[in-house]
Order: sequence, then structure tokens, then C-alpha cells
Amino acid sequence: MGVAPAKIEVVLDLLFICFQSMKQSGLCWPLITEADLDKQLRRYVATVRFGDDLALAQRQRAMTQYLESHPEKPLLAYVTDELNKWLAGITPEATDNYVMLAAMNFVNCIAFTPIPKPAKRT
Repeated sequence: MGVAPAKIEVVLDLLFICFQSMKQSGLCWPLITEADLDKQLRRYVATVRFGDDLALAQRQRAMTQYLESHPEKPLLAYVTDELNKWLAGITPEATDNYVMLAAMNFVNCIAFTPIPKPAKRT
């Protein structure tokens, strides 16, 4: 996709942090499949495109609703903050969109993947 290897580092760093957090959570995480990645990417792109045609006030309401209903608000906030810091320190390129989409995609995959409940002991 033409993304410079140095720019991929931010996504890899975020992914490693998320992976370590998931391990330390003690939960039994299911495998996030390529189908899950595709589903969440389509969902996120549709959400962003939905806002393109809205007036500013409606766009802000839609964004607020998205943020308030997100199941992993702390993770979303952390990744968004890290991406904003990264964007402030780079020379922007068109391929930066791929980096940001990849980061938001794994946030949503983690957030929307159902975690099986442990079996009840009898």
C-alpha cells in the first residue's frame, strides 16, 4: 500500500501494547480472524462515510453517539491520543490514512469481539 516502514511502527507499537494488555487481563480471548478484521473495517468505513453527508451539528452528534456507545472507550481514547501525537510529529502523506485505518480496525476488533464466559463450576 506504499506505507513507509517507519510509519508502520506506530501501529505495531499500539498492537503490541494491546496484545500485552489482553494477555494481562486474564480473559480467554478468542481468535480474531481475517473475517472479523474485514467485518470491522467495513463497519468503521461505513460509520465514517455516514458522517460525510451530514451537516456539522449532525456530524458532531453522530460522532458523540459513536464515542459514547463504543464498548472500549479507554482503548479507543488511548489509540486516538497516540495517533494524534504521531500525526503531529510527521510529514503528512496520503498513505497515513492506511495507518490510521489499521489502528482503528484493531481497536474495533478487540472491542467488538465477544469474549466467551468461563464455564460455571458445579
